[in-house]
Amino acid sequence: MNKSTLLALSAALLFPLSGYASDFTYVRPCARANAMGTAFSTLAGDACAVFYNPANLTTLSDLEVRLETARRLAAAAPEGEVSLAYIRPVPDVENKVAGIGYYSVRQKGGFGMDSLVFSLGDRTTIKYLQKPVYYGMGVKLMSLRVLGKSHLGLGAEGGLQLENTSAFRTSLVLSDLLFGTGRSLMTVTLGNSYRVKNTLLAADLRARGSHSEFFLGVEHTVFNGLVQARAGKGLALGGGDFLALGVGINTLPWTIDLAWSLPWGGYNRNYGYYGVNVGYRFGSRTFSEKLVGDAARQSEALRAQIDDLRTQRANLESSIATYRVNKSMLETDVTMLQGRMRELETNIKELEVQALEALYRKEGAKPGKVYVPPPPERWPKLHKAAAGETLRSLAGKYYGNPNLWERIYQANEKHVSKGLPVEGAVLTIPAPPAENR
Repeated sequence: MNKSTLLALSAALLFPLSGYASDFTYVRPCARANAMGTAFSTLAGDACAVFYNPANLTTLSDLEVRLETARRLAAAAPEGEVSLAYIRPVPDVENKVAGIGYYSVRQKGGFGMDSLVFSLGDRTTIKYLQKPVYYGMGVKLMSLRVLGKSHLGLGAEGGLQLENTSAFRTSLVLSDLLFGTGRSLMTVTLGNSYRVKNTLLAADLRARGSHSEFFLGVEHTVFNGLVQARAGKGLALGGGDFLALGVGINTLPWTIDLAWSLPWGGYNRNYGYYGVNVGYRFGSRTFSEKLVGDAARQSEALRAQIDDLRTQRANLESSIATYRVNKSMLETDVTMLQGRMRELETNIKELEVQALEALYRKEGAKPGKVYVPPPPERWPKLHKAAAGETLRSLAGKYYGNPNLWERIYQANEKHVSKGLPVEGAVLTIPAPPAENR
């Protein structure tokens, strides 16, 4: 067998035509990501973003190191892998975060892959958007080994992510744009995620060449963020479909992620993924400090809401008091206007009589003397109490007899204080006794 035939056979073993699932250049690192079916392009706050979407690096604010070791089973031969992620915010530059990721895969038969990526993430705010725009790019170096022969590829990666006020994220990632590997590994990923309270739903559509596949993942947080339960569509290596499961323990500054597989065909099937990921955040608050801090922030928010409600209550009570005062003044004005209206009606009748008399005089008529009785006096009358007035003075004014003050008192007890009428009160003056009319 000549050299070219050997290389062709090796390539066929590494990249079989029967399907991409046996191609370990397609698999991705990190236990948390694999537990969610590698639907990871929109997830924030995780150092493994250096492998999935460099735009998400800017969601990290602390120096962090993560180490993974895992084993991926396949019918032909199992594969072992390790990964290392190192994240560091750029000093003296706001929002800019750099990351280095190393991923190594070894498979029985002399097959292997090593990749090294250097990425940088940043974010900016567009004038008419309410949320920032995340973006990132990186340089990737990949070495593929087939039966001792190496292929070295060099290329670039880039990512863009948007989010809205409804906790919906969407991203576009271009990865593995490499030259020198002997074949195109360029992958385009369109990702979306949505958070519903403590549950995160994620979905990635990944396309390479003429093949595309949809990946789903879910993560549910319990115990104030201490534990996360995960599940997703597993990414197999030369095997059938399986459900990926995982759990994360967030005991800051340490984080531990575990992932394992549940083959649909049963545990006797020789395919799946098993891995553990351990991370440490330097300078991060501990879980207890974070829990106390979150409780303090919630307490402050509730206290602010209580103060705001108290202010609203005081304003409402002030408005009610002002309304009551205005209502009382309006009622007084209405009563006075009604009295004036009755007086005007009497004056109108008198003016009508005077007009008739003037008409007769103008025509030279000599009408007979007609007695027009005076209009009857209207009772009761209204009187607005003034300063210095007494019940006796009012009785003398309206009845001509101060001794009839009790009649006025009985009709206006609520407007009399300490024997004197309340200043400004509208008093009702009842009709005098028949003998005084």
